[in-house]
Amino acid sequence: MRKAGKIMEKLDERDLLILRELELDSSRSLRELAESLGMPRTTVQDRINRLRRMGVIKGFTVKLDKAKLGKGTLAFVLVSFMPGSEISQKALAQEIAMLDNVEEVHLITGEWDILLKVRGSSIKEIGDLVIDKIRGMHGVARTLTCVAVHSVKEDP
Repeated sequence: MRKAGKIMEKLDERDLLILRELELDSSRSLRELAESLGMPRTTVQDRINRLRRMGVIKGFTVKLDKAKLGKGTLAFVLVSFMPGSEISQKALAQEIAMLDNVEEVHLITGEWDILLKVRGSSIKEIGDLVIDKIRGMHGVARTLTCVAVHSVKEDP
């Protein structure tokens, strides 16, 4: 956490404004971005380059409408790790991350060990992923699947 604090100390209000605008829509040109911020284009470009070098900006991406791509069903899967397995918890998480339709994998604290964000075309497709693939992996003791019925806020 110490490193994050040092980076935050190096960011000023202009940097934070640029980051907020890029989060909203990173597809705008530098000229459009600079105009909306009331800054010179070269200043915005220099600051973005500096933020990339610092690792604050990891990359640029697109926000997809998953439903239009046939992946409109969202679920969260909790995975319990089986201690004494021939695989480590981190290695299991990495294997799960390689599966199709798995968007996010997090090691968590509490009763469960791994949290997954998964998408599919239907509840059946997600069920097949959990039952046929995840539950059959070495190191998985049990799972709990929660299907999202409505998303209020979601990052890409």
